[in-house]
Amino acid sequence: MSQQTASIAEKIVQATGDLPTMPHVASLVLQKLGNPNTSPKDLHQTISTDQSLAARVLKVANSPLYGCSRAINRLTDAVVIMGFDSLRSLVMSSVMQDLFKSFGLTEKLLWEHSFGCAAVSKHVARVIKYPKLEEAFLAGLLHDIGKVVLNLKVPEKTREIVQEVYNNPGISFLRAEEEIFGFNHAQVGKLIARKWNFAETIEETIGCHHEPRQAQILPVLTVIVNFANLLCHKLEVGPTRNPGLDLFEFESTRLLRFTEESLARLMEQVGELMAEKENLLAL
Repeated sequence: MSQQTASIAEKIVQATGDLPTMPHVASLVLQKLGNPNTSPKDLHQTISTDQSLAARVLKVANSPLYGCSRAINRLTDAVVIMGFDSLRSLVMSSVMQDLFKSFGLTEKLLWEHSFGCAAVSKHVARVIKYPKLEEAFLAGLLHDIGKVVLNLKVPEKTREIVQEVYNNPGISFLRAEEEIFGFNHAQVGKLIARKWNFAETIEETIGCHHEPRQAQILPVLTVIVNFANLLCHKLEVGPTRNPGLDLFEFESTRLLRFTEESLARLMEQVGELMAEKENLLAL
């Protein structure tokens, strides 16, 4: 870490206080998901210690997304049906939701954008045949975790930024954050990703999602999330609403090789995806 980066990091920690730790049960589940010797029974034993998480797993396993002909009542069965990758996405979705202590307009907009970007990232990955769909979902879900933490630690200033951006489409979140904090949510998010021991590819995407050219480990993942983020802005998903945004002005659109025709088709598909609220929340 350079001296300048270290200075920025110190400034962020001073402004936000102690950065939150990964919730205990979620951390244990993610550790077990990363172990190739873990069995569904092992995961059942850990997930069952968190009533809220267990309920969410059962709810998703019984959703239309998995099309089971019978009700799933056992966590072990739910884990088998969902698969480890989908379970990892669900755990992180649960963690993100739990970071919101209250749920007013600011939290609603931030959550709507985070989850929307996750769904769009996964869909774009499928369209361009990027093989790791759940990785794309996770990267999209977590790209703005810095905003979530800033809202947790400095809620009044964060709400001020959200209101300013929401009411003035020409103002970017980054610029508003730099003016008020002296740093931005991508820098905070990268620190959180490192503290929570995320994969380097996810950490890079969080830190570079506004500047995909800086990504070196897995640039395509950052490009996917950058594009999904912009598309959500255009579709007015979250606090930044810019329906007049020309996506062809951005390099990520060209790198993903979208034409006017394929982009129009994609936007139609994403519009349908966003309309299916229940299925979207069940991902």
